Amino acid sequence: MELFPNAKVILSIGSITITWYAFLMLAGALIAYYLSIKTLKKWGYQTDIFEDFFYYMFPIGIIGARIYYVIFEWEMYAANPMRIFYIWEGGLAIHGGIIAATLFGLWYFRNKAVDGMRIMDAIFPNILIAQAIGRWGNFINQEAYGRIVSEEYYHYFPSFIKDQMYIGGSYREPTFLFESLANLLGWVIIRFLYQKYGRRKRGDLMYAYLSWYGAVRFWIESMRSDALMLGELKMAQVVSLIGVAIGILGILGVFDKLFARIWPFRREKPAVLFDLDGTLVDTKDLIYASFRHTFHKYMPDHVLSEEELSSFLGPTLKGTFQQYFKEDLVDEIIAYYRAFNREHHNEYIKSFPHARETLKYLKENGYAVGVVSNKIKSMVQLGLEAFALDSYVDVIIGAEDIEHPKPDPEGILLACQKLLHNHDDVIYVGDNPSDIEACKRMGGFSVAASFDPNREQALLDQKPCRVIHQLNELIELVKEDCEWSDNTI
Repeated sequence: MELFPNAKVILSIGSITITWYAFLMLAGALIAYYLSIKTLKKWGYQTDIFEDFFYYMFPIGIIGARIYYVIFEWEMYAANPMRIFYIWEGGLAIHGGIIAATLFGLWYFRNKAVDGMRIMDAIFPNILIAQAIGRWGNFINQEAYGRIVSEEYYHYFPSFIKDQMYIGGSYREPTFLFESLANLLGWVIIRFLYQKYGRRKRGDLMYAYLSWYGAVRFWIESMRSDALMLGELKMAQVVSLIGVAIGILGILGVFDKLFARIWPFRREKPAVLFDLDGTLVDTKDLIYASFRHTFHKYMPDHVLSEEELSSFLGPTLKGTFQQYFKEDLVDEIIAYYRAFNREHHNEYIKSFPHARETLKYLKENGYAVGVVSNKIKSMVQLGLEAFALDSYVDVIIGAEDIEHPKPDPEGILLACQKLLHNHDDVIYVGDNPSDIEACKRMGGFSVAASFDPNREQALLDQKPCRVIHQLNELIELVKEDCEWSDNTI
């Protein structure tokens, strides 16, 4: 075993070598993978789908990059075709890798019933990071260089770059470095500026990548002297211009209009999910009465303030009672609370205006409708039945269905699963900050039902996608041509 036997090799074990080129390519891919998975987790996806995708996509991308390169440099391999497999010598064309990986991704995510455009938004900008790192593999191999320059050109460059750019008896422009830095800049602009201030729809981050990288690569190729050629044309410049055109047309929405009925451009009606208490049914008086009754028995000297009672709206009963009572009493106290709550249910609850009208419209117009609550399912059902709302609801998720209550998004994701509905397009309507947080933690379209002016600021602090003050405002909201997910995440 020999460590760093030469400038291009990290480790040599007999006939096996690990080159800097391979290491940097893999490092770039892994960092892009990590950044993409981090985003996809924020959007509520199970990572196993994407672990499988990247497992297959990486070698497919490498094969595509190699085939592309070999096609345009066939004379180099014609005499000894076995050299096609010697990828450690260099010779991978990024455009070929992107084309192969994209085609595989379109097929893969279609079969997984996942929104392809949204996934591309998560992945494509991070390819710039992989490319920026991978270009240093070209530096090690003395590839991707530019025109002949004088030694003075490198006066302000580090010596290791100057020395490595001495190729064939002349100094060459470090076009690998220019592209690497431009890719890093593009990633920052797309991820931290365009995503926040310019993006309007799904696919825009992918299109921004194609536009940016296409422009950068066209510029770089104008300086390179080792480019792949197609007759008199630099092939990379032709492909780059095509990428720029696709990117610009995509951002302008041309493809959405042309292929609106074809995956991945078709749009699905969102599933519309609701919290129950304070959203569809006004149960505040019932909840307050139940807590007062319970505290009167188990903590008679404690008078609940209005502020305390308000804080009980949203959290689970267990979480609330654990703040006041010993753990071994909590289950008994919850049972006592629920017994009073059930017995006096119809005495205290009220219906919010337009609840039935709104649910009826959604149901009749083909929207999947569900309720996700931290309450047990039987009490949710009781509340819906009291105002004849139950016939409009397709699925109910209660406390017993989930391990992690809101603000964890588990209940929302489970409701989508039971509705057989992709969670890429889901609206969650709730009146509590924990409702909004739960929706944002899976990248859904959060709607704050602000029916109490005194509690509105707490909802606004969670930055919901929309605020409504009457339930029937949803009828107009769902008609909008909108991306039914949180595009700020």
